Amino acid sequence: MHIRNKTASALWKFALVAVATYGLLDGAGILAGTYHTGFPHMFTNVSNIFAWGYFLVAAIRLVASKSNEAGVFAPQAKYTAMVSLLITALIAHFMLFDAMFKDGQLVWHLVALHYVVPAMALLDWLLFDEKGKMVVWGPFAWLSLAAVYLVVVMVGAGPLGLDLGGGTTAGVTRYPYTFLDPAISGAGGVALFIGAMVVAFVVLGYLIFAIDKLLGRIANRK
Repeated sequence: MHIRNKTASALWKFALVAVATYGLLDGAGILAGTYHTGFPHMFTNVSNIFAWGYFLVAAIRLVASKSNEAGVFAPQAKYTAMVSLLITALIAHFMLFDAMFKDGQLVWHLVALHYVVPAMALLDWLLFDEKGKMVVWGPFAWLSLAAVYLVVVMVGAGPLGLDLGGGTTAGVTRYPYTFLDPAISGAGGVALFIGAMVVAFVVLGYLIFAIDKLLGRIANRK
């Protein structure tokens, strides 16, 4: 499917930005009149901030454009945002799902950031992007945000000794996630986790790439 209407595309992107804004502000504590110092240490928030910025710029660009069609603005940045959000969603669902609840109740800003925004980003690609345009090296480039995040966290909390804890790890470890702390998971465990995640999400990237190429071929036959 490729919806060419730029108004529909812009409205969808603005809606994504609105959901991300709520999730980020509530997650940071700002809506409650405070601020959680560990907020910028979590990849959930990093990926959503990146996506917030990208989709806001993309939506404004569409509104300002004189063209009647919705083209893809900075595609590698877009797919970096999308894959980063999918990483956020998958890790949260399969590894950190219990953290989605507080006192037995779902925390809605976590639902927004871990599920709603990633789903909206994926649908934005499926609905509004012309298919068959992804580049073969893309899946490696799309891991750039996660790679930079990991380097900053591992160097910052490790050799530099910075306290980058956040969420459930605040006061427990300097790392934002216990599975990144060698003192808790072991150096081998951390290396195994990072290696497995790199392989898994490169595979995910190439699955998206393959779907894009397949949908592109189907569209060209019409």
